Amino acid sequence: MNQPESTQELQSAWEALLKRRTQLGSDPKLAELGLGLIREMGNRSAQRELLRELAQAWTTDWRLSVGAASLLIEQAGRRGMDEPPLSQDGPAVWAATALRQTLDALGDADRKDPDVAGNIHAMLGNALRFCGPGKDAEAQEAFTRAIELDPERGEWWYDAGLLDKWRGRFDEGYAANEQAKMRLGPQRPVLWNLAICATALGKAEEAVETWEQIGVPARVDLSRGMPYVAGLPPMLLRVLSRTPSTDATSQLPDKAVGFELVWIAPLSPCHGVVQSPTFRDAPIDYGDLVLWDGAPVAAHKASAEEAVPVFPLLEVLRPGDERRWPFVALEREPAAVQDLEEALPEGVRVFIQQERVEHHCAACEAGEPHEHGEGAGSGPASASVSVSASVPGPASASASASVSASASASASEDASVSLVRGKVIVPFALNLSEFREAWESAAKARAMSVSLPALYEALGDSKQAGQEHQAWRGIEGKALRHKARP
Repeated sequence: MNQPESTQELQSAWEALLKRRTQLGSDPKLAELGLGLIREMGNRSAQRELLRELAQAWTTDWRLSVGAASLLIEQAGRRGMDEPPLSQDGPAVWAATALRQTLDALGDADRKDPDVAGNIHAMLGNALRFCGPGKDAEAQEAFTRAIELDPERGEWWYDAGLLDKWRGRFDEGYAANEQAKMRLGPQRPVLWNLAICATALGKAEEAVETWEQIGVPARVDLSRGMPYVAGLPPMLLRVLSRTPSTDATSQLPDKAVGFELVWIAPLSPCHGVVQSPTFRDAPIDYGDLVLWDGAPVAAHKASAEEAVPVFPLLEVLRPGDERRWPFVALEREPAAVQDLEEALPEGVRVFIQQERVEHHCAACEAGEPHEHGEGAGSGPASASVSVSASVPGPASASASASVSASASASASEDASVSLVRGKVIVPFALNLSEFREAWESAAKARAMSVSLPALYEALGDSKQAGQEHQAWRGIEGKALRHKARP
């Protein structure tokens, strides 16, 4: 049977099943057939509501309940763990609710059986893990209950370790993955999580030993006391951020949560130094030493031929000591800001922001057939705003970390509006009076108005800092008025 014929037969079976939808909650054989068909069809979002109905209907039959919940958890797992839940409802919540009710309905013998109650508790822990940090304590309790029923189940230790890693409990995550390794052997996913937790804890020798088991040639960097792997290429990391209060011209609504992409210089497969700044309110910035998870959550199209994997942030291991100051400028001539870095002391970096907005659709990313609403960039149930920024100055050879799929340009890219946002990176050791003199001289020599309040705040010049804040508002206001002209 070729693929089109197989797809057509599955679709026909699905349509036939829907005609008997009212019987799915009372006929166990039909319900089992429905679950098998959903698996065969790829467990798509189109089958989500029927899965919800099956999970709710069969809480007194643990086999059917587990079957429905496992498919719901699989759907929930397609979202990155770093993504905030879009609502308080969804596949993970439905699975957790059904599994709790199933546990309550178990008989005495099944409550003591690790193959029944233990498996359900472990599955409940995973469902709650996908519900977000607010369900952390309940997820921990569920994994604990499962492991108490059978401490030799390595997969339950592994899942508990995943939860600990994502919640920043790296000691507990390391211990749980050690237990998983003892029972499952040196499986690659277990080793990855061991290496990540060891790196977070500063256990350099343990991390190096684990990377070597995976086949990664690591060594201990004695100067930093951390693992080090030479020759790793630059990579992209995404971080949640919000529109800053100082930005009156962003395309994003106030307090909108989105992602920024930043370039990283990796020191190992899971940690490295941030090489481009964030421009919104974010927990990381240029120069920070950060930790990320080993599984990519997206791909950035750097060119028509190349897609760069994007990894999710786990932890800030050490903040950078650089001064990272935002500025806003209004160019009176095109590209007046572009060569600013060349006029500043050695070591100073100037980055220009290029904000691009993309609405992600989980169905699009999963390759599922679906329709978008009129004028929408994504399906209504899965739309989330993603932002990327960080375009280095001309002295840097690295490229923009902007999302490439869809966006309208920010004001700085509109030919009729010469508003520019950026960030100046000033080394900690640089004398600020020397930098001030160079900055003011460079600004006067260019056809632009620019505001850098943080410089004068750092110097303790409150009068000039106040004037800079006033200038900032004036520059934004002028840009907005210019943009509003017919």
